[in-house]
Amino acid sequence: MRKARYLLDRDLKDKFTAQSIDEHAIDLSLTNPSLYLKEGVTHVNPRSVSEPFWEEYSDENIKHAEAQRLNAVQLRNVIDGILKKLVADIKQAVEKTRRSFDRRIYESKQAKQTLESQLRDVHLLIDQLEESIKNTEKAIRDKEQYLKLAHTRLDIRHKRPNVELVYDAPQKRLIEEIREIECEIQRLQERLNESHVRLRNLDRDKLILEKDIETKTNTIFVDEVECHEGLRKSISIEDW
Repeated sequence: MRKARYLLDRDLKDKFTAQSIDEHAIDLSLTNPSLYLKEGVTHVNPRSVSEPFWEEYSDENIKHAEAQRLNAVQLRNVIDGILKKLVADIKQAVEKTRRSFDRRIYESKQAKQTLESQLRDVHLLIDQLEESIKNTEKAIRDKEQYLKLAHTRLDIRHKRPNVELVYDAPQKRLIEEIREIECEIQRLQERLNESHVRLRNLDRDKLILEKDIETKTNTIFVDEVECHEGLRKSISIEDW
């Protein structure tokens, strides 16, 4: 196209110059003071071309330029088609990405809600377990008081004098009571130890859940606020 334009511009410029020369020549008159004689003016200039060549040269330039114009139009149509498809493909990709963000954000929110529900359950279990530990510790203290009472009674009865130090029914019952209370305290202590282990596990689960919720919250913020509603909203694709 640039070559065709150059040839047309040069041909047009030459024709305009030739037309100006011919117009100047035809406007000369007998009274014109710039008339002169020049030797050899009747000789044909070796650079001269024939009229058929002159007509063919201009026609060739015009035909060549028209052919290039048609090629350019066809090329432009092809490029327009490619650009239209490219725009459509980009729009489709953007839409797919938007749906992927929507799905991911929804899944992250659902996962966060599940984690929050689990965290509430863990908090409830911790509260219940702490209450149970308090009750168990109180039960142990109460049993220890009964144990002290039984020990004290048995020790006092050991002070009976002489033949009065009889291994009688109250003596047997106090010994049995002490053993029963000690077994109950041991069972309560085992349950208390198990409760403390479970409480530590629940505290660990609570920390893990809180960390997961924090991570999910950051993920949702990045995907929804910074990317989906922030950077990606600035994407504008015009139709071609």
